[in-house]
Amino acid sequence: MTHLVDRLAELRRHLDHLREIRPSISNSDELKRNLSLHNDVMFSLLMVAQLVIDISGELAARRGIRFEDYTEAVRSLAALEGMPAGLPEKLARLPGFRNVLLHEYAVLDYELVIEALDDLQPVEEFILAVAAQEATAT
Repeated sequence: MTHLVDRLAELRRHLDHLREIRPSISNSDELKRNLSLHNDVMFSLLMVAQLVIDISGELAARRGIRFEDYTEAVRSLAALEGMPAGLPEKLARLPGFRNVLLHEYAVLDYELVIEALDDLQPVEEFILAVAAQEATAT
């Protein structure tokens, strides 16, 4: 199994976990009050964002595509065959969201966290597209 496939599996694990716990979060206040739930959600969202960045960077490097920052790494997905149109731009928000989770956690708008939980479909599409590419590459 390649490093990329391991990362995809970890991404799938966190994505599935977020979908599993989403029904237990009724609103953003609950997310603020319940520290265990808060930590659970925040860590998995952070992992999802970082794994998309890491996988994007690896795919770009494999193809000799240079990038200056995490957002460019994700946008470089547009050059990859089999990547759904528009998906890289949807995913390009993740590096900024990752930075907010890491650096602005004290003043985080929890409504944005709820929105992120409800907008995980692009990550699902990303997993499927990358897995399909990896399957044909081996």
